Amino acid sequence: MQAVGRYFWRLGPGNPMVVRIVEGGSRRMQHMFVRMGYLGLLVILVVIGLLAGPGMSSDVSLGELAKAGSQVFRFIAYGQVLGVCLLAPLFMAGAIASEQSGKTYNILLTTPLTNLQIVLGSLAGRLFFVLALLLSGLPLFAVVLVFGGVRTGSVLMAFAVAGCTAVFVGSVAVTLSVLRAGGRKAVFVFVIGIMAYLVGLYALDRGLVRILDPEPYTTWLTSLHPILVLESSLLSDYTPPPAEALVDYPAPLRFFLGSPFAAFVAWTLGGSVLMVLGCALGLRQVGQGEAKWLISLKRALRISRDERTHAPRQVTGNPIAWREANTRGKMFGGILGRYGFALLGWAGAGLLVWLYHTNRLPQIPASQTAGGGYLPPHEVFHRLLTILLVLEVAVVTLVAIYMSAGCVSREREDGTLDIMLTTPVTPKQYIWGKLRGLVRFLSLMIAVPVLTIVGVSTYALAGNIMGWSQTAFTYYGLDGGAYPDTPLILPEVGLWLALMLVPFIALCVASGMAWSLKAKGVLGAVVPTVGIIGAVVLVMGLCGWSGLGTTALIGPVVNGFSPATNTAMLINPWDRVDGFAGEGEIFGRVSLALAALFAAAGYSMIVYAMIVGMVKGFDQTVRKLSGTG
Repeated sequence: MQAVGRYFWRLGPGNPMVVRIVEGGSRRMQHMFVRMGYLGLLVILVVIGLLAGPGMSSDVSLGELAKAGSQVFRFIAYGQVLGVCLLAPLFMAGAIASEQSGKTYNILLTTPLTNLQIVLGSLAGRLFFVLALLLSGLPLFAVVLVFGGVRTGSVLMAFAVAGCTAVFVGSVAVTLSVLRAGGRKAVFVFVIGIMAYLVGLYALDRGLVRILDPEPYTTWLTSLHPILVLESSLLSDYTPPPAEALVDYPAPLRFFLGSPFAAFVAWTLGGSVLMVLGCALGLRQVGQGEAKWLISLKRALRISRDERTHAPRQVTGNPIAWREANTRGKMFGGILGRYGFALLGWAGAGLLVWLYHTNRLPQIPASQTAGGGYLPPHEVFHRLLTILLVLEVAVVTLVAIYMSAGCVSREREDGTLDIMLTTPVTPKQYIWGKLRGLVRFLSLMIAVPVLTIVGVSTYALAGNIMGWSQTAFTYYGLDGGAYPDTPLILPEVGLWLALMLVPFIALCVASGMAWSLKAKGVLGAVVPTVGIIGAVVLVMGLCGWSGLGTTALIGPVVNGFSPATNTAMLINPWDRVDGFAGEGEIFGRVSLALAALFAAAGYSMIVYAMIVGMVKGFDQTVRKLSGTG
């Protein structure tokens, strides 16, 4: 028994890998700020929950106090799970890059450590900081229990959901590290992939699945998402279906649909165990190199990093702009990503138009009306088209941020920036060339949402000429008036979208470049850039989606500064702009044009100011960080 205990001790707390990572990690000042920010966010959520409920009044009853406690618990439970979902990928990203970039796996394989010790040590060492951060919020939950209205089991379930999420994310990171997928790109893809999964799955459940299925039960996606699992136990209108509704399903599906929390724990922990065991079994393959067939396949697909030769090409104009626009994305992955995105986007738009034209769109219940029924086909089409365009713009934005965030730090890391500083290229040529080249490279992806809405406008215009009934509808305004022969979509909205989108993508590129000049790594530039762009879009979107967004002239201008609300406004201005139908249509269409012009001018001035500032401080910033990658 003593030998067995010693074996498990060496696998867990006594693992040299765990001791090394825990003792040497999380000592920087920024790590302390992260911990303080996490706890500060939970405290703020508690205060907001108390102020929003009746629990702060002097004559509060026990029932109202319990209701306030339940509300506060929901606030901090959501905040805790969201915080772990955001911080766990960032904490665990080090497991991907650190071991592989330092080539320490090859050294670890020569030590007496077993495969399982190496894999578990890498996982547990970094997971320690996430779980410690998670447990630091336990006193706040203990305070909530004093109010009543919250069961201890609910608190434990919230911690279990957050903990299982952290364990699964850590297992994925360690698996990528063992598979030699480390590096800057892998770190970024890992972090963005986790975020895209969480946001995309939640938006799909809330924006489509629940609408198509009006029953107040959980869906097929609930057990796959931590926030949805949490909602299934906290919301009264989002509960698992009763056992009678699942009798026709096999036992595994009954478990998956009827017990979202248990299913979530089972697949996250089970998947983590399988990944850890698989990594332990295949760890020794790291030092043996890649198989010959894999090397040949990479060369054939142009994804190998071996030396390649090509015919000389003539450089025209600004050499930096030419390099960024013509030498990026020439490998198989880049070509497949760009053209695949374009084909999928245009194919999705074509499929949507075909479904609408043949009256095969799904029926969405109009739950907001007292009489029930379904939404008219043109409104379903507007909603689905808005979702498609917002997703396309989001993809272009993320790609622009990632490329710009690594455009300078990548050259600093591989040493080419030091060589660039010895050439006659001036800072103005370098900065403006980077901006122009990256925007030109992204022109194909920018064209996807623009041509999507142009194609729909062409369909609507052709339908009006041909007399198709699908390309016009009767709009019923809030004033009770009916406006027949309203076009499905305005013909000029493609121009207004392009006028706003190009400067907005230029702003994303300029923001990424500004942080790339200051940061030593790609991740250090991506995170603040995403935060800044996200804050701008969120603030302007909330202002535009509120009552201010429907105000004549002012509303369209505010909406024009956020890609999401601007897209929704351009597709369906009759609901988003006050007085757009009838006699106010001419003024409304002019306000859409002014909104696009104001957004383009505003973003362009911000980009110009940022570029001028980067040019002025280029020498001091770049030379200070040169050679420190």
